[in-house]
Amino acid sequence: MFEQLSDFLALLNDILEAIIVIFGTAVVLYHLDRSLREPVMRAFCALIIFVVIAFLAELLVSRTIVSTSVEGFLRFQWLGIAMVPAAQFHLSGTLLSTTGALPRRRRFLVPLGYLLGLTFLSLALFTNLLVTNSIPNPEARILHLDPGPIFPIFAVYFWTVTVMSIYNVWRARQRCITRTTRQRMTSTLLTYLAAPLGVFPYLLITGSEGQEVIPLWLWPIIILGNLVVGLMFGVLTAHLAYFGTASPDRVVRVRLFKFMARVPLAGSIVLLVYVLVSRSSPILGLPAETALGFSLVATVMLVEWAIHAYKRPLERLFQLNNDPDVRTIQQLSERLLTTRDLQQFLESILAGTCEALRTPTSFVAAITPEGPQLEAVVGPLAESDEILQDADWRQLAQTADSSNGDALETVGEFFVWRHYWIRPLHSRQQDVMLGILGIRARSEVPDLTDAEEVLFSRLLQQAAEALEDRILQQEVFATVEGLLPQITAIQQRRSEATFGGLPVLAQETSANAVVNDPEFNAMVRDALTHYWGGPKLTTSPLMRLRVVQEAMAEHENNPTKALRAILNNAIELQKPEGERNMTTAEWILYNILELKFVQGQRVRDVARRLAMSESDLYRKQRVAIENVARTIGTMELASRDDEAEENGRGEEEE
Repeated sequence: MFEQLSDFLALLNDILEAIIVIFGTAVVLYHLDRSLREPVMRAFCALIIFVVIAFLAELLVSRTIVSTSVEGFLRFQWLGIAMVPAAQFHLSGTLLSTTGALPRRRRFLVPLGYLLGLTFLSLALFTNLLVTNSIPNPEARILHLDPGPIFPIFAVYFWTVTVMSIYNVWRARQRCITRTTRQRMTSTLLTYLAAPLGVFPYLLITGSEGQEVIPLWLWPIIILGNLVVGLMFGVLTAHLAYFGTASPDRVVRVRLFKFMARVPLAGSIVLLVYVLVSRSSPILGLPAETALGFSLVATVMLVEWAIHAYKRPLERLFQLNNDPDVRTIQQLSERLLTTRDLQQFLESILAGTCEALRTPTSFVAAITPEGPQLEAVVGPLAESDEILQDADWRQLAQTADSSNGDALETVGEFFVWRHYWIRPLHSRQQDVMLGILGIRARSEVPDLTDAEEVLFSRLLQQAAEALEDRILQQEVFATVEGLLPQITAIQQRRSEATFGGLPVLAQETSANAVVNDPEFNAMVRDALTHYWGGPKLTTSPLMRLRVVQEAMAEHENNPTKALRAILNNAIELQKPEGERNMTTAEWILYNILELKFVQGQRVRDVARRLAMSESDLYRKQRVAIENVARTIGTMELASRDDEAEENGRGEEEE
C-alpha cells in the first residue's frame, strides 16, 4: 500500500517537474525575439534556461533505465545549478538599471559572476572536487551525487550572490515612484527566491544517506516545494513581461494569456492525458497505442476549441481586455466593411436589380478624386473602359450634357448613355454625388412600372449608403493612420518613463532626436523596405521629422504619402546627371534604390540587371541607404534653418 502511494507521489512529482520544464521553455520562446533587444528579457531568458536545464536533468535522471547514464545526467544538471546565481544577479542588475541607477560596479560583477559560474561548472563536469562519483542505489527514488571537498565554498557563493541579487531588486523597488511600478517590483522581489530554491542541490548536504529510499512523508514536501517554485515563476513571468515593451499593459496581458493558454497549458494537458492513458488498463479492448493516439488528438482538439470558444469570457473574467475603448475597437474590426465586403454587397444589389428589372447587365461605379472607379459588375459589360472615360459623370447632378463625351439624354430620373440607363448615387443629405448605378437598357426609353420604380429606388438607396459608409471608413482610417506615429511615440515614451522617471522624460523628443538617433539609418532602411505600404512605413519614427510634417499639406494630410514623397525626393537626389546606365559605377547606387525599393523588384532580378553578385548588391545597398539617410538629415536641417530664419524675420518686423 505504502509502496504504491510512494510510486504515485513520485510520478506526480515527475509530472510537476515536466510542467515546469514546459512552461519555462514556452516563456523563453515567447520572449526570444525581445531578448535580442531588451537587457531585462535577455537576463530573464538566461535565468529561465538554466532553471529549465536543472529541472530537465532531474526529470531525466528519474526516468532513465540505464544506471550508467545517471551520473552523466547528474553532472549535466550542474550546467543549470552553477549558472543560476550569475544569471539571477545579471537580472537584478538590469532591473536596477531600468530604474535609472548607473551600472558602475555591476558592469564588472556580472561578467565575474558568469566566470565563477563557468569555473564551478567545469569543476562539476571534469573533477570530483565539487561533486564526487557515487554509485546510485537502484531502490532510491531521487538520485544525486555526493558533495566534494569544495562544495561548501560553492554553497557560500550560491547564497551570497542570491542575497546580493535580492538586495539589488530591493533597491530597484525603492527607486520606483508610481504605484503600478512599485507593485510590480514588489511582486518581483517576493518571487525572486524561486530560482535558487528550485535548483539548489539540498540532497548533497545529506551525503550518502540521500541514496536511501525516500520516506513517504518527504514526498509531499518535495511536491509542495516544486509547486511553490512553479507558482513563483509564474508570477515573476507575469510581471517581467511588461519590461522593455512599448505596448500598453492590456496588450501585453492579452498576448501573454493567449500564448500561455495555447502553448504551455495545452502541452501540459496533453502530457497529463498521455501519462494517464498510457498507465491505465486497455480502454474498450483497444491496443494501448490506439487508445493513446485517439486520446491525444481529442485532447488537442478540445483544448483548442475551449480556448477559441471561451476566449472573450476568460478575458473579461481576468480583466485582460475590459476597457470600453478597446471593446469599441474590437467591434469595429469585426464589423469592418472591407473592399471585398463592399463588392460582395454591391454584387448582391446588382443581381437583385437584374432580376427585378429583367436586364442582363448592371454595374456600380464610384466617383473618386482620381476619376470613376468600377466597383462591381453583374453580367457582360464590354464598354467598361468607355463608361469610366468617355463621360464626365461628375456633371450628372448639374447638367444633362457632358462636355467630355457623348451627350446624355434625360428621361425622367434616368440618364440614357448608349445602351444603358444611368442613375446617380447621392449621399444621405443628397448634396454629394458618390457614384452611378447603370443597367442595360431593355427598351429605347426607360419604362419602369410603379412597382419596379419603388423596388429600384430601394436598391439605389442601399448602394449609395454602402458607398458612403466606405468613404466614412476611409476617412477614419486616414485619421488613425495620421495619429499612429504620434501614438506609437507616446507609448514608447510611456514605456521608457515607467521606470526611468524624470531623466527619460527630460530627454529631447523633437525631430532632432530622430535625426541624431544612432538607429536613424535603420529607420530609413525599414521605411524603404515597406516603401509601398506596411507597418515599417506607417509607424516609422521618421513621421516625426519636420520635412514630413510640412509635406503632409501637399499629400492630402496623409503622413504615409508624405513620408513616401520625402523618401522618393531623397532617392531622386542620388540620381547622377546624364543618360541613365544600368552598369556604370556612378549610376549603381541610384539604380539599386530605384529598382529594389521604388519598383519593388527581387534581389536576384536587380542583381542580374545590374550585372553584379547578390553579396555585392547588399554591400552597395547599405551604402545607398546611408546616402539616403544623410540626404534626409540634410533636408531636415535645411527645413529647421528655414523656420529659424522666418522666425527671425518675424521678430525683426515686430
